[in-house]
Amino acid sequence: MTEKRISNITDKWLLRDPVLLMTLLSHDLVPAANIKSIRSGKGRIEYNPEYISHLSDDQFEEIIKIEVIRILLRHPYRQPSQNDLTISYIASNITLNEYYQFKRLPYRAVNFWNNPSFYQRNFEFYYTELQKTSFQGNENEKDDNNQNLSENVTLWEEDLYIDQKIVEIISFAIQNQSWGSLPNHLVTTLIASLNPVIDYRKVLQGFHASVLSSKKMPTRLKSSRRYGYLYMGKKYEFTTSLLIGVDVSGSISDEDINLFYSVITRFFHYGIQSLDVLQFDADIKGIPVIMKKARKTIKITGRGGTCFQPVIDYFSSKIKDYDGLIIFTDGYASIPELTKNIAKKTLWICNNKENYEQHYKWMSERGSCCWVE
Repeated sequence: MTEKRISNITDKWLLRDPVLLMTLLSHDLVPAANIKSIRSGKGRIEYNPEYISHLSDDQFEEIIKIEVIRILLRHPYRQPSQNDLTISYIASNITLNEYYQFKRLPYRAVNFWNNPSFYQRNFEFYYTELQKTSFQGNENEKDDNNQNLSENVTLWEEDLYIDQKIVEIISFAIQNQSWGSLPNHLVTTLIASLNPVIDYRKVLQGFHASVLSSKKMPTRLKSSRRYGYLYMGKKYEFTTSLLIGVDVSGSISDEDINLFYSVITRFFHYGIQSLDVLQFDADIKGIPVIMKKARKTIKITGRGGTCFQPVIDYFSSKIKDYDGLIIFTDGYASIPELTKNIAKKTLWICNNKENYEQHYKWMSERGSCCWVE
């Protein structure tokens, strides 16, 4: 009976959700009478036959889908030994519910935080925020299915081999655009999960090298190679000027901006003639000021709206005055329009890894990008 119901699901997913089917087939489905409902990990999905016998076909498909998406997000296989697995499980459930609002899955973001900015975030974000709250993992706590949380995560552990298998499935889906019915924000998260860890130092150094410009100057302090001191020699002076757009809409903290300024000052000291800072939210705020003055006068407006286009347009109109544009932001705004020439001169810096992963796709198509935190 169970095999028939599973076969019905695979037949349905074959045409509608190929990436879910591939993920399901990558694991063994194993009956386990010693558990209360269903769990995944260690290359298998275990289920209690008695438990699922009381579920309708739709309910059965939902609990299978929950575990398959959990696997697709690689939650059971990216668990460092120091992680609290109970908190990990709750963070995983919150993440899944932000994508699908499952009927049979406990824990939602709204149960813990009354803040819209906490909705539709990733697993790492929820894990970190749960640690900050008064909530403490309790292995005896039970979910809505009366199943011990500790039982749910018994199979969870770091497993590079299975993790790589899931990576290959996601890569296949990217190449063939076989996402099926997965919502767009889940697809974006899956794509971002494949991005390698970026060393912001290398990105900044590479951008620094790409925008350096110099001009040739005559000098009496250096002799001409051919004519000696009869004619003036030549020297090269760096003339690089950068425009730095800083998002002051209120979604970025003072601490984030201070860290950003410190990083920029450190990496863009040599060879840079000027660093001009332009504050913006939904529009440009005032005129560019030099970095040293900007650090003293920065003001978070807290208005909430952000638009990149005015900064892009300003830089485009001043392209003869600046060699490059750096934009510091959380990325939450309409995607701007810019030419390929402007994109080559643009560096996007996000205020944390999560926002970088969320916006990597469009930012990387419109310049270089990294994050600092």
